[in-house]
Amino acid sequence: MPGATIEIEDVLRQCDVTETTLSADEKDQIDRLGFIVLSNVMDAGWLARLRTAFEADEPSETIARQTGTRHPADLIRKDAAFDGVYTHPKLLAAIHHILRRAFQLQNFAGRDPLPGFGQQGLHTDWMFRAPYEPNYAATSLWLLDDFSTTNGATRLIPGSHLWERPLPKAMQQPNANHPEQQTITAKAGSVLIFNGHLYHSGTRNDSKLSRRVLQLTFVAREASRINSTPENLPDRLTPAARYLLGG
Repeated sequence: MPGATIEIEDVLRQCDVTETTLSADEKDQIDRLGFIVLSNVMDAGWLARLRTAFEADEPSETIARQTGTRHPADLIRKDAAFDGVYTHPKLLAAIHHILRRAFQLQNFAGRDPLPGFGQQGLHTDWMFRAPYEPNYAATSLWLLDDFSTTNGATRLIPGSHLWERPLPKAMQQPNANHPEQQTITAKAGSVLIFNGHLYHSGTRNDSKLSRRVLQLTFVAREASRINSTPENLPDRLTPAARYLLGG
C-alpha cells in the first residue's frame, strides 16, 4: 500500500531472508572470528555483468595515478546488475546477525588498487566500542577478481572485534604487521563479510593484475549519516531497496 511504513523485518522478508538463510556454523564464525567468506555467491553471468558495469565509469588515468586506486562510484544509478548485490539474502542475513537491529547502506563503491598501491594500516570501519556495546557497522567486499597473497587482498585480525582495548597506534601504521593477522584468499564470485569493529586493511598490489571489489558498508539506522533516500534513484527499485538506501 503506497505510503505504508516499512520496517527492517519487512525488508528482510521481501528479500527472502529467513532464520535459516545462514547456517548455525556461519553464524558462529561471524560471532567468534568477526568475518565470513561466502563462496560462489555470484555466478559466471552475473559476475561478468558486474565487471562490465564496474569498468563503465573508469576514472581518468590522472586521478588513478594520483590516488593509486580506482574508485567507481554512484553504481546503483548506473546498472541494475548492482541491485542484487545490496539486497542479496545471504548478505542481509549476515548484516542483520551482526547489527541485530534496523540498518541501512552507508556506502557502496568500487575499489581497485593499482599495481604498487593499496597498502593500508589496520583499521576498523567504526570507532572502538566496549564489548558490552552493540555493533554499529558491518562491511562486505564482493570479489570481482580473485584475492591472492600478491594482488592486494584484504588482511584482517580474527576476533579483534571482541577486543577490550584498541590496537596500539604503532600497529595501525601501513607497514606494521600483527602476529595474528590473516590475508584472505578467495575466488572471484565470493563475498567477504566482516564486523565493522574488526581490524582489517587492504594490502599492496604486488602483481600486475586487477583486484576489483564492490565495497558496501552498512550501519545501524540510528547511527547513519544518511537520513533519507538519495534523490534521482531509478524507478525500478523496490520499497525494500529504497529502505536499505535510507528511505
